[in-house]
Amino acid sequence: MAPVTPPLMLVVPLPSTYEVGGPSTTAVEGHSLALPAHIFLVPSLVIEDLCTLMGNLEYVHRQLVKKVIQVSDAEVADGIAIGEIGPKVFVIEGQVQVMASQMVQVVGRLEQLQALVSEMSIRESTLMQCILGMDKRLADLERRPSGPQ
Repeated sequence: MAPVTPPLMLVVPLPSTYEVGGPSTTAVEGHSLALPAHIFLVPSLVIEDLCTLMGNLEYVHRQLVKKVIQVSDAEVADGIAIGEIGPKVFVIEGQVQVMASQMVQVVGRLEQLQALVSEMSIRESTLMQCILGMDKRLADLERRPSGPQ
């Protein structure tokens, strides 16, 4: 690619080409092989485009970081809500156990009452038979002539 030079101006403009290459001052990631760097002449428009793209990438990165933080905050909030629900569930489980115990007691008392009603029904039947028998004897006694025999 041929270097591009701007037209001559009275004011000293920024160079239209930049020298890219040479020894790097940044930490190397990956292989630590020392590769010779070539020198390239890069037009200023390419540098500006790269700066714009880099700015866009930085903006998108900030937005992603914000979303990750929001999701993390939401997960923490959900965790807190679940943490608050746990003790309430524990209390309700205790109340359910108390009610179940009371139901067992009520069912036991109901069974006792049913047995008592059944026993009273048998006694009523026996008493009715006794009353009928006594009524019959009374009727027999009333039909007998009174006096010595």
